[in-house]
Amino acid sequence: MKNLLIITFTFICQFSVFAQWNTDRIMTIGQNALYFEDYVLSIQYFNQVIKIKSYLPEPYIYRAIAKIELGDYQGADQDCSKAIELNPFIPQAFYARGFARKKMSYFTEATSDFSKALEFSPNNLNLLLNRMDAREKNKDFEGALIDLDAYMKLNPKNVNMMYEKGSLQLSLNDTIAAENTFNQFISTDSTNSLGWSARALLKMQKKDLDGALNDYNQAIKRKSTYVGDYINRGIVNVQKKNFNQALSDYDSGIKLDNKNALAYYNRALLRANLGDNNNALQDLKMVLQLDTTNNEALLQKAMLEMTLGDYKNAILDYKKIIGKFEYFIPAYQGIAEAEAARGNQKVAFQYRQMASNIERNKDYISRKSKENIKTENKMVDLAQEGTTGRKTNLFNRFITQNNDDSDTDSKYSDETRGAVQDKYTDVVNERSFVLTYYAKNDEIRRTNVYYPTLELYNKQKKISSILKITNDEVPLTAELINSHFEAINDISTKLATDNTNADIYFNRALEFALVQDFNSAIDDLNKAIVLRPDFMLAYYCRATIRYKLVDYVKSTMETNSGNMIDKTLTVKEKSKKAALENQSMFDVELIMRDYDKVNTLNPDFSFAYYNKANILCTQKDFRTAIANYSKAIEMDHDFAEAYFNRGLTYLFIGEDTKGLADLSKSGELGIYKAYNLIQRFKK
Repeated sequence: MKNLLIITFTFICQFSVFAQWNTDRIMTIGQNALYFEDYVLSIQYFNQVIKIKSYLPEPYIYRAIAKIELGDYQGADQDCSKAIELNPFIPQAFYARGFARKKMSYFTEATSDFSKALEFSPNNLNLLLNRMDAREKNKDFEGALIDLDAYMKLNPKNVNMMYEKGSLQLSLNDTIAAENTFNQFISTDSTNSLGWSARALLKMQKKDLDGALNDYNQAIKRKSTYVGDYINRGIVNVQKKNFNQALSDYDSGIKLDNKNALAYYNRALLRANLGDNNNALQDLKMVLQLDTTNNEALLQKAMLEMTLGDYKNAILDYKKIIGKFEYFIPAYQGIAEAEAARGNQKVAFQYRQMASNIERNKDYISRKSKENIKTENKMVDLAQEGTTGRKTNLFNRFITQNNDDSDTDSKYSDETRGAVQDKYTDVVNERSFVLTYYAKNDEIRRTNVYYPTLELYNKQKKISSILKITNDEVPLTAELINSHFEAINDISTKLATDNTNADIYFNRALEFALVQDFNSAIDDLNKAIVLRPDFMLAYYCRATIRYKLVDYVKSTMETNSGNMIDKTLTVKEKSKKAALENQSMFDVELIMRDYDKVNTLNPDFSFAYYNKANILCTQKDFRTAIANYSKAIEMDHDFAEAYFNRGLTYLFIGEDTKGLADLSKSGELGIYKAYNLIQRFKK
């Protein structure tokens, strides 16, 4: 808090230096910072707009979004309420407040906010999804189904919503309607594992084992990455006495998610039934390590310990059960048997007596407490995250996959240890490389970030800090934000006396970029290049910074109109969207020219080829992208990120052999997540 107060005070003092900035400019820079996840920095910008024009609702809304990203939902609620007080006709304020309230589990209030926003924007798909999600969490399944039908009417191409509809119908106990929906889903898109998985569970619940097995086979054949499909198919195979196949299914489930307690539990039961008691015991220990509340696993563990003659631990486990379930007779009987086996007949007799007393008074006890522990295979319910879960997270651009285990503890402190191929990863390209002062150290990757021209420039000490090449930028702390605003002031003072020095403009451009003022950064880079037409580093920085602007504008365009069906946009909105798209295409052309200039000046600078390839991938020019990745690899045979991205590109165009070879090479060079993708694409 102290640091935030310091930076706020400093920012106010410095604000006079930036008097030429109007509030619109400050707002835009704040939005840039918000988009690129510098939430603390963005809040400082919005604070300044609020101080100058406290009557504007927009800075409150954007500050609320930053607070949402920082987990301050109460603060976001207050900011949105202030925005609504200032202008009750802005749907974004109701949207953001509804989102914050949903996060705080105020589902009724969230539903009300989403409804209000929908009054202004009735065809907004994100709003419909969020209200549907809030209603579903509030057990208003009928209301959620109404929203879902409205969504599907507006956007019939999104066939995945049939999964959501079937799930809601199941919540309403309408299994016939749910099965019809899943049938329709499969008919519409037979390549999607989600529909087969959902219908398989329904058939499993109806005891149609052959039908369930066939549907699970179809889901897994379509490369399902949902661990529940493997667990449930394992249960079906157990019931059909296909024990080896069932073991294989549980093994596959654990490979997909090595933190899934249910997979270990079911495998333990099967191993115990097959007489593999030692391995079954190890599985049960893993279950209890992952879920200390699993009483069924605790009972099974105690029983296995009895079978293996480990009476001491069996007694300890039975006593834990009694601590939770005072009248659970099998636990008393188990202790009596274990104590007798150890020769403690007197203690064994006492526990038999306790069990007998409970049995004699079971009618009275049952009125007070119903205690029962069932040890049986447990199937995974219809719990896959469908379209809703992904779409409603408006305020986070980096959506996690179903099996993301980033929030769980690992037995390894180093995430690169152990079976790294089991750690689920998204199918997303590695990011482009930029020049900056800060970079995270990755001692595993072997990509060569040393470049002679850059090294020479750093040695000349023409700018205030050492430049580094990285694709993993570090968010600024409050202290760093303060220091970079001070640096901008100092450099601006120098330029007042010397405006012919390209390095000073280059230095200030880097500082502007760090505080997310991209337009000012590009202006300074333009001046640096005019003063020094062969300034390779300036061309490279201008390309990377301009692409950040393009990325931001594209995101803004998608947020403002991408959640609306094109036919619902007004002529003015369509015209604005077309203009932004044309501007984006023009900017991309300028970026590519800058990268070409970089490689004209320094033909062996691999990162320019790599960044060009990333842009070409977004434009779906995959063959040219592959050629540029290959050029980057030609310059640096250990360019891990280039191998990784080229591998994904090959896989995307169907050249699996080349793609898997590149992923393997990238894993060898330190991108360990490649191994998870190799496992999945090989299936």
